[in-house]
Amino acid sequence: MTDGLRWMLEAYPFGYSLIFCEDLTPEEVLERLGAQRESVFPLTRVEAQEIEVRNAADEPYDLDHLDDLNVEAVEELGFLRRETDAVVRAGSAEGWAFAIQASTSYISARNYAPTLSRGTRLIAVSRDVNAMQRVEYAVDGRVLSSFDPGIPGSDDGAEPSALAWPSDGEGMSSSQVLEHLESQFGLWVPKDSEERRLPAAALSTTDQ
Repeated sequence: MTDGLRWMLEAYPFGYSLIFCEDLTPEEVLERLGAQRESVFPLTRVEAQEIEVRNAADEPYDLDHLDDLNVEAVEELGFLRRETDAVVRAGSAEGWAFAIQASTSYISARNYAPTLSRGTRLIAVSRDVNAMQRVEYAVDGRVLSSFDPGIPGSDDGAEPSALAWPSDGEGMSSSQVLEHLESQFGLWVPKDSEERRLPAAALSTTDQ
């Protein structure tokens, strides 16, 4: 038994970004997203989100209330900069590395799929605070499918049929999307990864 993906709907009610890369390590995923390997640092979900909120605040505040966080280390590694507006954590499960952000800011601002899918397969799914969805499927640098599963016929990828998505003409809810990705690819994220310290990277949506 696995934890699947559907639990994320309740765990991330204000949106999420999930990226899966086959046969890559979590660190390789973060590097392909733009991180420097030496700047990767292990964080829990709470710590990652708190850093994002802190950086976006009008007046940045200290993080002393996070008792187990090495604040000096994360500051040294660039996590506490104003321009760091995305903190992405990465882990792995059964041959797939996954990356998670508790929003859609980074992947909506970046054309990340060609680089991330180089020499491998990528599947990404996101849902924003307004329940807008996006699914992408890329293989070896080519984006084959990219669409909003709530809008039938919206795919603007190079080979929409490559994902073998249901084509009954009906839109799919977020729960149906996650269930389909579970069953078609065996994708899942361990629930205990929320509390575990996973490799994390401080990224910026404005860096070129």
